[in-house]
Amino acid sequence: MKKTIIVALVLVAGAAGAYILAEHRDEAKEAGYSRPGDPVWLESDSAAAITSRIASDFSLTLDEAKAAIREQHPEVTDADVDTFLARHYIEGREIDGVMRVHRKSPRNLNLLNPDYNGGITDRGYDASEKRLSYVDSVLGYYRGSNDKGLAHRVTYRFGIEVPYNEALEGDSIRVWMPLPLEGELCDRQTDVKIVAAEPADYVLSGDRSVHNTISMMLPAPAKGDTIRFEYVGTYITKGKFVSGKEIEAKMKPYDKNGELYKRYTAFEAPHIVNLDSLAHAIVGDETNPHRQSELVADYIMQFPWAGAREYSTIDCIPTYVLRERHGDCGQVSLLYISLMRSLGVPARWESGWMLHPGEKNYHDWAEVYFEGVGWIPVDVSFGRYGNTPDADAKTFYSHGIDSHRFSTNKGVCGELYPPKKFVRSETVDFQAGEVECSRGNLFYPGWNSYFKLISVEPVKI
Repeated sequence: MKKTIIVALVLVAGAAGAYILAEHRDEAKEAGYSRPGDPVWLESDSAAAITSRIASDFSLTLDEAKAAIREQHPEVTDADVDTFLARHYIEGREIDGVMRVHRKSPRNLNLLNPDYNGGITDRGYDASEKRLSYVDSVLGYYRGSNDKGLAHRVTYRFGIEVPYNEALEGDSIRVWMPLPLEGELCDRQTDVKIVAAEPADYVLSGDRSVHNTISMMLPAPAKGDTIRFEYVGTYITKGKFVSGKEIEAKMKPYDKNGELYKRYTAFEAPHIVNLDSLAHAIVGDETNPHRQSELVADYIMQFPWAGAREYSTIDCIPTYVLRERHGDCGQVSLLYISLMRSLGVPARWESGWMLHPGEKNYHDWAEVYFEGVGWIPVDVSFGRYGNTPDADAKTFYSHGIDSHRFSTNKGVCGELYPPKKFVRSETVDFQAGEVECSRGNLFYPGWNSYFKLISVEPVKI
């Protein structure tokens, strides 16, 4: 994708992302920014948009998928591929009477097939030294050995670029970009400030959406130009850890008539659903909410990570994980929330970005509420750290979180503010931003977004 204003850091979704923007560059060439009529990325009809996204996600024929797999594993036979499909190591779908294969399946095979992944069966079993250091930093703060181990002041630049296309001539472009939460919605983020913005006029969503946004509008770009929306922000992000012993000591019976309990034990179709039978099978006779959470986390951490489909193409994400036997960070977090609410334990969504050095990426996680304790972060995607003798570090992510986070969402499938007229590019989560004109949603690759860290400095709090 041509960049005409600044050198942008393209969003590449790795271990956390729901999709990879960089992969759409070839699609941009195919679509053409000057093709007569509406480009494929200008979506005016929601149903047609989802149908198109499904076709794009399942872009491989069965023969193309086999050829891609054999480039890595020449010994694979047609019967092996049938086995891979049956075991959900690769994902197929019949479209218009023809078997199509998910475009990420050839590389997902190396993550999901035990014969190819070194026998990995769970998450986090072999954490890197860097990953362990983020946990040790937070634990060091609570143990009194690292007074700057809990928090960072982050200064960053977020922007969206929209290149010229004749389909946009004379129109206006509105964008929504993520902004850090603070206050009651996220007590781990404070001192959120917008340092500069271009254009200078913008609208903040505030508490009118579960997706915290800054929105801007500009005329569509002239021929040969690219318009840019950008802001510079700063905030303090803190880690958190509450030991299992402390939770057990402080925990009280739930106030089941309270608004918090009712709100966060309710089901929210289509992606937070009742899984009562499975939830109770996982926990057995255990009735302690904290121990139930640990059992549910252990269960989910068995599902390996794999590159995900577009969330907008999945009818129910938790049941998708159970059917396919794998999931990315957001998918397994929605499964965790659904299972906990099925047990009558309040749980909620949180997402945005992970800002770990060298691993900056989209990321989703959850929070669980224990009466008398409060909200506790739970990042089931990070798993159990099996290569540390520190018991708190091993189970850290089922009742704690590191300080390298950018939280912008406290729910899924929310309406943006100002309201969006057309289907969203990401109908569930909100991390890359959203773009639309008066005639439709601009899907990828009709625009490019970037998130650049300017500085990250440890601070005392």
